[in-house]
Amino acid sequence: MDSWWDLGEWSGVEGEKLNLHEVTCPFCFESGNFSIAFHAEKKKANSHKILNFDTLLCNNCKGYVMVLWSATSDYHAIHDSYVVPWPLKFDKYPKHWPETVGRFWLQAHRNLLDENWDASAIMARSSLQAALRELGAVGKNLFQEIEDLSKKGILPPLINNWSHELRELGNESTHADISKSGTQRQDARDIVKFLDFLMQYLFDLPNEINEYRKRKTKS
Repeated sequence: MDSWWDLGEWSGVEGEKLNLHEVTCPFCFESGNFSIAFHAEKKKANSHKILNFDTLLCNNCKGYVMVLWSATSDYHAIHDSYVVPWPLKFDKYPKHWPETVGRFWLQAHRNLLDENWDASAIMARSSLQAALRELGAVGKNLFQEIEDLSKKGILPPLINNWSHELRELGNESTHADISKSGTQRQDARDIVKFLDFLMQYLFDLPNEINEYRKRKTKS
């Protein structure tokens, strides 16, 4: 996104209005229980494009959340948003992800927040393997599954290398090698960060392309 005017133009969720159920309170973690305390708009000159600025009041804990959101400028079928502050707790994953992949991904992030470095690495490895199997990976183990998708052209060389790094770190924690000191803090953080990039590459980008094609068809 090169400009805030691009918000909601290329990706987002269905609907031309802000879906409050998609917003989670960063303080009490309750979703959708908001009332609008303040609303303002900024319209782009010579366009139907509007940026909306909402301050939401959580009806549960009385905390405030600020949301910048906008719908597509043509037929208003989708909208996208930025929320501050955001919850420092992961309670959901994108709806277009496979359930098993998202479940392990959530646990990888939650264990990272709780500073359970070994558990985070194991869950990241599990999320990786689930993602590869969703894409049809074949093999007796994760090593072979990574190589299978690489040979098929689904995983480029850089993703292949990082996938093996994640696999090896997860293996060390899974097999409880007593000669190792355990997963280190920064290693766990780096591996989960890579996992996020992998999810974008394998699931988010294809989903955005599909949404783009749908918009082109409707227009």
